[in-house]
Amino acid sequence: MRSTFVFLSFFILSACDWRSNPIDSMFDTYIERIANVQDEPPMPLEPNQNIILPPKRELYTDVAPITLGLLDSYELRKCDLFNLIADKNSSLGKVQDPFRNFDYQVNVIEGLNLCLQSQDISSVLKAQLTPILMQKMEQLPIHFSNLVFTSEAMRAQLSGYNWVDEDIKVIPSTLKGALETLEMYAESLSSTSQNLSFSTLVSIQETLNKQTVLGRLNYSLVNATHKLKTTTSQLNANDQNIVCAKGRDKTRFNILRNVFQSYYVDKLQPYLANLDSQYLSIEPFLTFTETTHPIYTYPIRDNHANFRGAIQQHVGYWKTLFERCGAAPSR
Repeated sequence: MRSTFVFLSFFILSACDWRSNPIDSMFDTYIERIANVQDEPPMPLEPNQNIILPPKRELYTDVAPITLGLLDSYELRKCDLFNLIADKNSSLGKVQDPFRNFDYQVNVIEGLNLCLQSQDISSVLKAQLTPILMQKMEQLPIHFSNLVFTSEAMRAQLSGYNWVDEDIKVIPSTLKGALETLEMYAESLSSTSQNLSFSTLVSIQETLNKQTVLGRLNYSLVNATHKLKTTTSQLNANDQNIVCAKGRDKTRFNILRNVFQSYYVDKLQPYLANLDSQYLSIEPFLTFTETTHPIYTYPIRDNHANFRGAIQQHVGYWKTLFERCGAAPSR
């Protein structure tokens, strides 16, 4: 009975270790090896922090309804707006998701512009349509904000619960294209022009929903930053344990230099460089995550800046150590 219990306990512990992410294991091993050389206990690494958006109710902005009773006018059939409104008022149209709703709003604006330019529409009706067009234009950025932060596809894209895999070296081109499309929409909405030329956003919805890269990248930047800072603190707090003065035994320093080469240079540094490269490849298309919502900013740009700072501080310690000991970083 006792042997069975021991076996089960070993199995459970092994299963927990087996489920550990390789990136977590790299950071754990790195700080443990440093602590062993310093002959000090390792500082505990912070638990990983998930990237979770605020609840939908906090990010959703109500859009005041615009009464379109006059759109029952038969005249609107002459500029293809009547059927569009009718479809929206159907049972299916009333439950559109944010992507389809945004496409609808864009189509209404385009339809209103066509009506105002049409010679088949009376001046009386045009006078009624003009303020409606202005209202629709003013509301479009709100619809876009709701799409970015409350749609299921974008919330899946922006949330992160795990590291970027080591074997993923580049952002998929389809996702980069989708982010670029959102960025162009945001830029167009920030302009004062009424001549909007948009393709359908529904076409990129599936890509954003399934290729959930942005949240994982943000997760990786945040948690790598925390772990690097703790490891740097470990090095600085026990720096006096590494003796390399003339005539003193440099064994501990030489072992620590091997730890730097084997665990940071050979393993962690390539992964961190990959995260940095992935971020930079999509950085031009991320402004919409900062400027779209009236009060909320998706913090990936700040997280990347903190990530860069943590790397500089960490490498800075090693540079200072090697200068103090008059040695090169390599073995």
